[in-house]
Amino acid sequence: MKNILLLTTAFCLILSSCSTDSESMDSELLNAQEATNLVNESNAFTKFKVTIENLGSDEVTYPTVFSPGVYVVQKQKSEPLFMEGYPDYGDGLEHIAEDGNPQMLYNSLMNNSRVRESGAFSIPVGGEMPSPILPGHSYEFYITAKNKDHFTLATMFAQSNDLFIAPNSWGIPLFDGNKEPINGDVTMYLQLWDAGTEVNEEPGVGPNQAPRQSAPNTGIDENGVVHLVVDGYTYPDVSDMIKVTVTPQ
Repeated sequence: MKNILLLTTAFCLILSSCSTDSESMDSELLNAQEATNLVNESNAFTKFKVTIENLGSDEVTYPTVFSPGVYVVQKQKSEPLFMEGYPDYGDGLEHIAEDGNPQMLYNSLMNNSRVRESGAFSIPVGGEMPSPILPGHSYEFYITAKNKDHFTLATMFAQSNDLFIAPNSWGIPLFDGNKEPINGDVTMYLQLWDAGTEVNEEPGVGPNQAPRQSAPNTGIDENGVVHLVVDGYTYPDVSDMIKVTVTPQ
C-alpha cells in the first residue's frame, strides 16, 4: 500500500500543470454541460452516461493506473484524435500519452469541425481534485449524440512512455442499424495504442515514465507514427485493465 501511495503522489506531481488549470477547465466544462442540457431538449439527441472503471490490480509487479483524459462525440467518418499509421497531429494527444495531461487536447478540440461535443474527465468518482484512477476507482461523465455519431476517448496507460487507451480512430458507434442508442459494455472497442512520440521502456520500470520521471516530457523523442503497441514487452489484456460502459439516460 505504501508503494501505491508513493506512486500516486509521484504521478499527481507530474500532473501539476493539469491541476493548475483545473479551475478554469472545470468552469468551461460546467458551461459546456449547461449548453449540452439545452441541446438535449431536442428529441434528435440522446444523453448517455459514460463510466470508465480501472479493473487492474495492485497485487502485481506494477499497479495499473489511468490518467485524466478527453472524450469526444465525433461526426461520422471523422478522425479527430489521430490517424493510425500517421504522426500525432500535434493537438495535445502526446501530452496525454506521455504525461497524462488532457489540457492541450481539450483546448484543441473545442474548435474542431469534426467534433460535435468534447470534454475532459479528470476527477475520479467520489474525489474532489484531478487525479489518475487506481484499481477499483472510476471516472464518470455525460455526453449527448444523435444517430450516426461516434464516441471516442483517450487516457494514458500510465506505466509507459507514450501509450494510451482508445478505440480506433473512427470511434465507437453510439446507435445501431435501427437508430436505437447502444447500451452497455463497449470495452471490446478499446485498444492499447502507441503515440509514437517517445521511445518505449519496460512498462512499470522505465525512469522516463510518468510515475517515475522527474518532469514532463523527459524521454527520448521517437518521431514515429500512431500505431497499436508492438514493442517486445508484455502488457495485460485491455479487458483485464479497464471497462467502459455507455448507458442511455
